[in-house]
Amino acid sequence: MINKVIIIEDEDIIRKGLVYSTPWDDLNCSVVAEADNGKEGLELIQTLRPDIVLVDINIPFIDGLTM
Repeated sequence: MINKVIIIEDEDIIRKGLVYSTPWDDLNCSVVAEADNGKEGLELIQTLRPDIVLVDINIPFIDGLTM
């Protein structure tokens, strides 16, 4: 089974760095979505039901801890 991953980070370069520099296949994971704010991230979590969520603490609308 491949683990579904969502990355929630407001800084584009950091988010893209996590997506493209991490060997997700080697970790038996696949990035299924990305978000740049807490509101969108929460909606993606509820819709896609990922196994793993990487989230920044300081993000717009809903902070990572509240999410």
